[in-house]
Amino acid sequence: MPSQNLPKPNLPGQPAINSVPTTAPIAPATPASSPTPVQPQPQPQPQPQVVPGGLSRENPGGTPPNMKVSAPNPQPTINSAKPASSPTQLPPVPSRPAGPLDQISLNTSQGAGKTEPVATPMVSAAPTSSPTLVQPAQPTQNSQPIQSSQASPGPMPKLDKPEVAQAPSAQANSAPTNQAEPAKSAKNPLSKFKLNLPKPLLIGGAVLLVLALAFLLFSLFKPKTSTPAKTSSTNQNTNVANKTAPTEVTTLTYWGLWEDSQILKEVIADFEAKNPSIKIDYRKQSHRDYRERLQQAIASGNGPDIFRYHMTWVPMLSLDLAPLPATVMSAAEYKQTFYPTATNNLQVGGQIVGIPLMYDGLALFYNKEMLKTANLSVPTTWAELRTAANKLTVPANLSDRQSGNITRAGLAIGNAGNVDHFSDILGLLIIQNGGNPSEVSSQYVKDAITFYTNFIRQDKIWSDRLANSTTAFAKGDVAMIFAPSWRVHDIKNLNPNLDFAVARLPQLDSENPIAWATFWAEGVNNKSKSKDAAWLFLKHLSSQDVLRKFYNDASQYRAFGEIYPRIDMATELQGNELVGAYTEDAPIAKSWYMASFTHDNGLNDQVIKYYEDAVNSVLAGSSVEKALEPAALGITSVLGKYNFSK
Repeated sequence: MPSQNLPKPNLPGQPAINSVPTTAPIAPATPASSPTPVQPQPQPQPQPQVVPGGLSRENPGGTPPNMKVSAPNPQPTINSAKPASSPTQLPPVPSRPAGPLDQISLNTSQGAGKTEPVATPMVSAAPTSSPTLVQPAQPTQNSQPIQSSQASPGPMPKLDKPEVAQAPSAQANSAPTNQAEPAKSAKNPLSKFKLNLPKPLLIGGAVLLVLALAFLLFSLFKPKTSTPAKTSSTNQNTNVANKTAPTEVTTLTYWGLWEDSQILKEVIADFEAKNPSIKIDYRKQSHRDYRERLQQAIASGNGPDIFRYHMTWVPMLSLDLAPLPATVMSAAEYKQTFYPTATNNLQVGGQIVGIPLMYDGLALFYNKEMLKTANLSVPTTWAELRTAANKLTVPANLSDRQSGNITRAGLAIGNAGNVDHFSDILGLLIIQNGGNPSEVSSQYVKDAITFYTNFIRQDKIWSDRLANSTTAFAKGDVAMIFAPSWRVHDIKNLNPNLDFAVARLPQLDSENPIAWATFWAEGVNNKSKSKDAAWLFLKHLSSQDVLRKFYNDASQYRAFGEIYPRIDMATELQGNELVGAYTEDAPIAKSWYMASFTHDNGLNDQVIKYYEDAVNSVLAGSSVEKALEPAALGITSVLGKYNFSK
């Protein structure tokens, strides 16, 4: 029911993205090895020894309070870091269930072969055998070699009184003296203090001098025998410090919302194995006051390095979000990888500030049996939807349809009370009609409010006497509802046997189709000291292989995992009657600050409250213009508070 002559909404342009340089990590210094002391005597080689062988994942949106999932509940430990204590859980309220990422030998070098040096006296001049005699020169014609008698050396009882051999007699014109060769000692002269000395006095004196020097050196070395041990100990401590000094490790604190640690355990372990200098400390948070707690922690300097936030929170977190460095992912790569709604919404000043690990939006849930019985096809336009909803509504009193007392509704729409995602539906209608939800007084917004409320005021196809739309659909009390993908898990939990499917959103203008997006993304703390490592981790999580693993692991606990946020993975979910519609609408999806169940107590919740009051006022009999007057003033004030610009 687009307004007449209304300008058609266009997809926003793609802003340029600046980059932040990435710094390279510094490699740790290599520890120096300690010197190995020289052994006093060669040691026998040890025989080699033979060593025997033989050593031989709660829900894309989070598990709802009433959801019982019969699945293993391991208690994995992602890392050694102690998670922050979670706030006390309050009683469950209608909220987004836990989602697929929600509720995720000291070498003391005992010398290392070293042997403590033993002080050894210098005895280099003392031979173990008698000295070799010098060979005499050839005799001349006038000389005869003097033959010296060979003396039998005797034992030396005292070192200071060596026995000295008598010098041989000399002759005129004699040749060099041929000294007699003493017999070799059979035992070590130092060990027994027995020396076999030659007879000549000169040699005996020399030997005596050498021995004296040896004892002097021995006496000098002996008191210092403890010094090498101390040095060895010092070297040992130095080696231990050098060898055991751990490589500098960066620990990234990661605040998640919907995924339990079991969903992320393996992918985090894989990342840490490939990046041993980075550790991930994942901490699942409660959605209660999450946005306020997050910003308070960041402001105090104790915030997480990585955190999950809703795509509509960017104006509130603009000062807290670090820009994505081009060295991690360029603007062109980002635009080619993720759906346009990510590029359009996750940016500040033209710079990308978030990476989505999932996609979600609105889609039309329908009861297959009810449409089949009424011989109706799935509606593709709002006109078809209105007609089908009227046919599928069953009043309690067939004679009085206008009483509003119905036993089965055709479509959950028209009020702000028991339509779970009324603000998303109304926001979608405003944008499809060519309007801007921030321009509350515009005719586009007035027409959208009128069209929305007429489903109850005129058509009587929904009633506030019924249960909330999600529960009513699971019970078979309504034929069609609008909901994000995570509501599938609620419905299957309430009624596992319900035969239903999910279709694309109806359009007001088929030539300019527009869908609605509402999803969560991961950001990096602008005050983090490890931004580059944090972005590297997020790029890893957004890779195709990891996203598939997320999906498959989560599918073990629920009907399916998170819908892929990547354009190049859309075909993998095509044809799936529960999630295929979301991927088909994702390229044309838009959003605004009317996203339900973000629990932000800020931009979304405050804007939604003003539109809720306007809808209730119209249903109570007020004119649309009158009902929207407070909303116009209030929403303008809210947007100004968060420095929002149209």
